[in-house]
Order: sequence, then structure tokens, then C-alpha cells
Amino acid sequence: MRVLLVDQSRDRATLVAARSLGAAGFTVGTGAWQPSLAATSRYARRHHLVHECEDDEDLFVADIARAVAEGAYELVFCSYDVGLLTLSRRREEIAPALWPYAGAQEVWRAFDKLELAHAAEAAGLAAPRTQLADEAALASWDGPVVVKARTHAPKRFPTHIYATAEAGRALVREIRAEGGEPLLQEPMTGRMGAVVLLVDRDGEALVELHQEAVRTWPPEAGDTVRGRLVPRDQELSRGMRRLARELGWFGLVQVEYVRDASGTAQVTDFNGRFYGSMALATGAGVNLPAMWAQLALGGAPPASPVPRRTAGFQWLNRDLPAARAQGAGALLGALAAAPVASHSMWSPRDPAPALRYLVPEALRRLRERLLRRGG
Repeated sequence: MRVLLVDQSRDRATLVAARSLGAAGFTVGTGAWQPSLAATSRYARRHHLVHECEDDEDLFVADIARAVAEGAYELVFCSYDVGLLTLSRRREEIAPALWPYAGAQEVWRAFDKLELAHAAEAAGLAAPRTQLADEAALASWDGPVVVKARTHAPKRFPTHIYATAEAGRALVREIRAEGGEPLLQEPMTGRMGAVVLLVDRDGEALVELHQEAVRTWPPEAGDTVRGRLVPRDQELSRGMRRLARELGWFGLVQVEYVRDASGTAQVTDFNGRFYGSMALATGAGVNLPAMWAQLALGGAPPASPVPRRTAGFQWLNRDLPAARAQGAGALLGALAAAPVASHSMWSPRDPAPALRYLVPEALRRLRERLLRRGG
């Protein structure tokens, strides 16, 4: 079985997917505008030039169709929103390769942050207050606000938090001018967590994992740089399964939430693709990319293994600065966690991607530090 993984060249989730699929016996190809992080893995057999979707949608789709023909790929995955939404609309153009999602409308709705808030509420879940950033909303909004785009299409837009809606007007105008639809959303603080589901075509969850962030960077937001599996919250589980059915979802999704001061889980993101902390699941013995691929290709529903609860996740080169900001004790804890954690980049069986990225990155940062001192 042959799988093509398309990303923007430096996506660590794609690297985890390449390793997981290769270990399960899939032949893996990669596609990006330059040789990607995943392409340096020993599990990747071939790299194909795929231009950025944001630059030229038609060329992006044509490049993937050509790669499918050249590599005889049976399945195509894409790890970034703009490309994923485009391929969902134009999936027929990459045939005979399969696109492992439900219909284009279902995919678009799941990635639409306003629709997600409505769907979460319909499923009995909480979500932060979210409104279209029109004049009425800007004038009436009280207190801090997050300004973001409704979807990351036709490009990925910035997201920022402001003390007032008035302070966010410039970003609202920028998003609108560049073809997006801006939203206002209530900022959330608390412990970040996520529920991971693998959903079949009947809307049933075949796999379910619950995780929480031990540390994020930046603090109170951003990405999980240290995470762990936690026991299933049954009430949250029922709500997340209803959400997947409400959206008509098929395939893998990581639904992120923030537990507020009252303990309520507020749904914040629906990551219907390979996600940054996916090494937590694979390190626990749950090969999500391979299970998703088997399901998409029409194989028997995969049996869900029992995850190893002792597994932990670390994004080391982000965990270290996050820990350093908390003091020497936290920094020592981050270093102590490194040898036993599952990593998004480092693997002793596949060291080349981490070394090829981290060594130049370390040299770049050292050079910048020396230049600052010299200046």
C-alpha cells in the first residue's frame, strides 16, 4: 500500500505519520515545495515537488495528481488547512488515489470556527463565545477578545488577543482585505486538553484517547510542548462523539479544549488531520496514521489497542524555553523527561530528521546571539 504525505515542508506531525505508516508496512512518499522534514526520514521512499497551495491552487492540485501517477499512490494525506480544504473540494482530480475524508461540505463545516462553536453547543458541549466581526459586534464587544479568521482559507491568517475589540480592528480589516472572514472570540484560560477520535463512515468512534497538556508554549495558549494521556472523561467522551456525528466526520480528529475555572471543557479547535502531539498516541502503542489509512482504504475496522498510560510526549526544543521561563527546577524536569518521552522530531530509530533540523537551527540561534552581543 502506497501513501503520499503532503505538507509545507517543516511539519513535524507529517514526520510522525511517515514513521508510523512506514513501520506498519506502507510505502511512503512526501510532497512539498522543497525537500521536507518528513522526506529526510528513513521511512520516506521518494519526495515530489508540490507547490504551495496558497501560491497557486491549480498548480498545487496538478502537482499532487502528477505525484500520484508517478508513485502509484493509493491514498493522499495533507497536513495543513489550506491544502486540505482545497483537496476536499477537488478530490476527483487526484484520482485514482483516495482522499480519506467525508464530503467537502462536511470538511469545510468542521474547519469553520463559527460552525464548530454552533456544532459543539448542539452536541451539548461548551464553546467560547464566537461572533462574526461585523460593526455591531465590534461596537458591542466588552472586554478582551481574540481576533481570528473563520477558516484558514484562502491562506493561513494570524490570530491575536487584544484588550478591546477596538484594538483589534486593524487585524479584522487585514483578514477581510486578504479574502478571509474575521471572527471575535472570547479568550480562554485554563488547562489545555484534547480528545482524539478515529471515526468510521457510520460516525462511530473506533479509537478514543484523552490527553492533557502539562506545559504549553506560549503559556496559557499555543502548542502542547509536554503532554500525557489521562483517563477517559465519560461525559466529555459522549459529547465529543456527538460532535463528530453532528459534523458528519470521517477519519482522524483531535478536538482541543480548555478547562475553565469552573471545570467546564470549552471546545476551541477541531484538528481533522495529523496533529502536533500525535507522537503521544504512537508512543503509547496506538498507530493512528496506519489505522486511519487502513480504514480509508476500505479495510476491516482496526482493533484499538490499549494505550500504555505511562507514555508521555515532549517537543523538546520548545519545552526547554518554556521550562526555562519557569525556573531552574522546571528546566531540570524538562531535561529529565526527555529520555523517556515520545518526541515529535527525535527518534533513536530515525535520527536524521532531528539532526538535520536541530543542528542548523542551533547554529542559527547561536549566530543571532553573537550578533546581538557584537552589536
